[in-house]
Amino acid sequence: MTTATISKPSPLDLESIQKLVHQGKSVVSSEDSEMVKWAIKRIKGGEKMTLYLKPTVFDAIERWYWTPERMQLVGLEPLTPQLKKKIKNDFGIKIDGYANSLECPRCSAQYSTYEFIEQGIEQHGGDIVRQTFSLKRAAVLQINPVQDIICRSCSLRLIRAARPGSIRVTYHYNYSCVERNAYACCESSILGPIIAATVPAASK
Repeated sequence: MTTATISKPSPLDLESIQKLVHQGKSVVSSEDSEMVKWAIKRIKGGEKMTLYLKPTVFDAIERWYWTPERMQLVGLEPLTPQLKKKIKNDFGIKIDGYANSLECPRCSAQYSTYEFIEQGIEQHGGDIVRQTFSLKRAAVLQINPVQDIICRSCSLRLIRAARPGSIRVTYHYNYSCVERNAYACCESSILGPIIAATVPAASK
């Protein structure tokens, strides 16, 4: 179930809350620090959900999760200017941030941000994907997502593809878009022994 979050002191839009509840969603209102701790507990516990967060709450979770050690572990790298331009030209999406790259074990084709967006458009439609990346002052956080990563060259399902010169990992991303928007994932599988001991506070 997708959980929508609204944090104090933002005024509550009761009409919008009512619509979400009628759609079968849950709405949680809490202090930012409590939401950060709640989300981190879900990540550690391996629970699967999507959170829609205010930017300051997402920033605190991001600082806790993406340590230099974890970025190195999964091969998280910044998007190149050339890739950002190609995505803007081909899909009409302005995007920035980080992602890793997977190599298909059968045909050696690479899978990263371009392929991720291309697959998303095929599965969900271009309008939905573009709307997701154009939200304003809102972050979409996928917690322990079930990802169906398909090689764009030979159609092999990449369960845990090999990243060249590293361990076998799945696809990881931490995108930033426009107007303080973000689209990211967090997985318990990479926490392991380097899990952070402290929880950062959400900035005001």
